[in-house]
This record gives sequence, structure tokens and C-alpha cells, in this order.
Amino acid sequence: MKAMPVQAKMGIAAQDNTWVEEAHQIARSLWNSLSPKERKDGKERQLRNIQSVAEETPCWNALALFIRYQAARGEIPKGWAENTVSRLEGLQQQAKKIASRVRGADEKAIHMEIVARVLGYAVRWHVWDVKGGS
Repeated sequence: MKAMPVQAKMGIAAQDNTWVEEAHQIARSLWNSLSPKERKDGKERQLRNIQSVAEETPCWNALALFIRYQAARGEIPKGWAENTVSRLEGLQQQAKKIASRVRGADEKAIHMEIVARVLGYAVRWHVWDVKGGS
């Protein structure tokens, strides 16, 4: 995979507040879709698995399939999985905007970097929901 231009990385980082809020919505959606027992145990491990796949693959479709696979196995709620795939896929628009401002930027790589960042923040929000806040 080719290196991402510094300007693209800066464009992603400049929108961190947006990514944190998107992650909060994703984590909140997961929390709301869990049963009381599941809320006590949490789904941190599953979120970390999803984040790990996002960091390792340059392919959006592979990540979307993995999320659906985890739902089919009963590891995460199916409704949450579909909603999350849709939300994360929607981040392609922001990736496109960032890529359009940076010469030689790879829109797909930017999208996956944003997705991985959002999922990392979602893990943190979920841990807060399970152990700290809700």
C-alpha cells in the first residue's frame, strides 16, 4: 500500500471532532441494541476485532463483509451491524472531499483511515458506556 500524503493525514486529523461524534453515535447504537446481560459484559472484544480488520485491510467491502459475518455468528446484533456498515460507508463522502483537495491522494485509503479512526473512538466510547458512564 502506498504512503498517504501528509496533507491527507492532516485533513483527516482536522475533522477529529466529527469522527469522535460519529463514533459516539455508533457506540450508543450498539449499547442500545444490547440486552441487559450483554450490556454488563460488553462487546469491546468484537469492536476491537472489527477495528483491527479495518486497520489491516485496504478494502472496504472486506470490512463490511466481516462486520456482517460477526453478526451472522451472533457476536454482534444484526441490526447494529447493518446500521454501522451504512454509517461507515457514508464516510466515503468525507474521504472524497479530503482526497479532492490533495494531489495524488487515494480516496479509498483515506476512507479506510477514517473508518479505522472512527472504530477506534467507538471502542473507547463503548468502554465508557459499559464501565464508566451509562
